[in-house]
Amino acid sequence: MDPNILIIDDDDVTRQRLEVTLTKCGYRVRGEATAAGMRQAFEEAQFDTLLLDILLPDANGIDLIPEIQERVPDLPIIMITAHGSIEIVVEAMQRGAFDFFPKPVEDNRLKVSVKNALQQYALKRKVTTLEKTRRAGLGDLIGGSPAMQVVYHIIETVAPTKAPVLITGESGTGKELVARAIHNLSPRRNNELADVNCAAIPKELLESELFGHEKSAFTGAVRRYTGCCERAHQSTLFLDEIGEMEYNLQAKILRFLQDFSFNRVGGEEKIHVDTRILSATNRPPQEAIRQGHLREDLYYRLNVVNIHLPPLRERIEDLPALADHFLKKYAVEYGKAFTAIAPGALRAMQSYPWPGNVRELENCIQQAVLLHTGKILEIPMLPEAVRTMEIKTPRERIEVTVSSSGAEPLETESLEPGPILPDGRIIPLMELEKKAVEQALRITRGNIAQAAVGLQISQATLYRKLREYDFNLKDFK
Repeated sequence: MDPNILIIDDDDVTRQRLEVTLTKCGYRVRGEATAAGMRQAFEEAQFDTLLLDILLPDANGIDLIPEIQERVPDLPIIMITAHGSIEIVVEAMQRGAFDFFPKPVEDNRLKVSVKNALQQYALKRKVTTLEKTRRAGLGDLIGGSPAMQVVYHIIETVAPTKAPVLITGESGTGKELVARAIHNLSPRRNNELADVNCAAIPKELLESELFGHEKSAFTGAVRRYTGCCERAHQSTLFLDEIGEMEYNLQAKILRFLQDFSFNRVGGEEKIHVDTRILSATNRPPQEAIRQGHLREDLYYRLNVVNIHLPPLRERIEDLPALADHFLKKYAVEYGKAFTAIAPGALRAMQSYPWPGNVRELENCIQQAVLLHTGKILEIPMLPEAVRTMEIKTPRERIEVTVSSSGAEPLETESLEPGPILPDGRIIPLMELEKKAVEQALRITRGNIAQAAVGLQISQATLYRKLREYDFNLKDFK
């Protein structure tokens, strides 16, 4: 199928000339004069490259780039304008534009640029397809942040082996999903994963749950019971919240790990199994060892490979993908029509610290979908604690709460510095901008993603402002 190109330019002469030029190259071309027309075009067809004028009747083309990237990730955007300057070119490229042309557009150079854009887009789509196939075994693990890329790499590296893996991270970060991903990518995937939550089972029953018991081993044992260790033969055993296990029982687990043999409770037969051990804890291991919750010798036996899952607040760039996943999941489950999240609702969610991590985010989306109707999830549909966290424009009050780390709450204050000083002198725009950037970084404790959301600029632009004003992120942590 011939590549499909969209041209957005309110200059009829320019638009029509570009349409003719590219049609002669064998491309299918559609032209629109406004941002509204562009949105309608995206609803009706898929495009492989976009030519976008900067000055449109109803929008600024550069400001449209984030919206376009959200609609069609990786779509090459070639900017065109009759009013170009070095600053505009730099801003467009920092926002993610593929190329930039002043008017009148030179045909031969445009043809080369469009050809390169189409080749790049085709390659990215191919890579994305391959990546999705490769990640199929990762289940519901979602996110493309650098921290999650490290997690994916370790999972794929250790999955084919029998090496014990200790998964650490706060509650709700997805430790069980990591364990299941390792199992699903391993040679043992055809057998069911055996898992036990050490914090959810009474300590007097946990030994039986792990090793099983013989009939009449204790009061109420009316039949033989096969424990998790035995069920995990030729499969994987996942010990969740290992730090909550009774200290004496940890010693029995350590003995089991010596040669993967054990006795059922009340039994004399030595049972040998071939199993792979995965474990998880929400306690920092060294702290748990110091407090006597985790045996040091067991820790070293389990921690041959460590996978640490960062809290959601430290990979906030993954939130849009996670929220969209949960929105679609529960829209289907509850028969609702939700298809997207409003930008304001997304900003509110990106500003909230999520002490309950991904599990809390899923609960938030599930509740909103269940209790409301519509196609777009709006701010009023969010739980109160989340919707009051929206970082508003610099002339409105910013709401902040206690961070999940337990630190004291920051003082809330207005970012409205006032454009005129008491002596009548007008404050230079650069000073206002510098103060706004400084306030945003202080309030978010140097979190670039959250500060950029609050300032309503891209992260690339914020980094540029840091260099421009000689700010050091360490000063805001």
